[in-house]
Amino acid sequence: MCILLDARGSIFNPLEGAGEVNSIDIRQSMRSLVVGALGVGLLAGCSDGLGVGGMTPVSVSFKVVGAGGAAPVSTRLGGPAMVAGPPMDIIGTNGTLTLDEVRVIINEVELKRADASCSSGSGDDSDSGSDSSDDCGEFEIGPRFLDLPLDGQTLEAVSATIPAGAYKELDFEIEDLEDDEEDPVEAALIAAVRQEVQSEFPDWPREASALVVGSFTPSGGSPVDFRVYLEAEVEIEMELIPNLVVDEAGSRSRDLTVAVSPALWFSRPDGTVMELNLYDYDDTGTLLEFEVEMEDGFTEIEFDD
Repeated sequence: MCILLDARGSIFNPLEGAGEVNSIDIRQSMRSLVVGALGVGLLAGCSDGLGVGGMTPVSVSFKVVGAGGAAPVSTRLGGPAMVAGPPMDIIGTNGTLTLDEVRVIINEVELKRADASCSSGSGDDSDSGSDSSDDCGEFEIGPRFLDLPLDGQTLEAVSATIPAGAYKELDFEIEDLEDDEEDPVEAALIAAVRQEVQSEFPDWPREASALVVGSFTPSGGSPVDFRVYLEAEVEIEMELIPNLVVDEAGSRSRDLTVAVSPALWFSRPDGTVMELNLYDYDDTGTLLEFEVEMEDGFTEIEFDD
């Protein structure tokens, strides 16, 4: 596995511009040191099969869309629909779910190569029983704390420079930040992201991987505010059809955009929306468990082929 992290947004910082200049500078310095160490460490472990030539910038972004994959629209026809925001309204037959803020911890981002070719004994998964020819050609970047834009704008979450080749799949995980990471570099990356999370949300539970802030307005009633922490451990695998091809010349950057549809997370088949106020963390002190519903909310990948 080989990856060179570039200087363009290598770690997303949701606190930028928040006014905490000194603490932010400290965190940015720490993250720069950690990311630099990660890039050097991975570069030192590159195999001849991947090399360091033909490196090309690639970014992975997220964009909130409607339930059908289209841009957010405002309509009451056909069950729940999203209204561009923020805030964003998901309108159901039982009322309106208004989202003011959606935060997600992306624990890991990977691109899997379609043309991986590893020599015997190479790759970190040789002892795991997995097919090393499928695993050894991946690039992988650590955790990110994302503030999903609810106005249809695109958020760049990952920017990296990767080897030439064909990539068949984008994988990423939504889960809480691990406390038992043995690798010191990975542990430092996790600690840096945790510090970002805790600085904005001191009560963020260790098991939480997402936060939704907003209100629910029942039909004919008044809005009720909520802050809901989600406990979600979801691995999302999205095929790249056609494959993402990075050329040897590194002549142009490649951008992948993942479509995210919160309407699929919080709406039900009967046309109603979830009353998230019933899971308000300040009232209940509990987390809302999410699995398949959240996975289904990532609908497609767009990229220039």
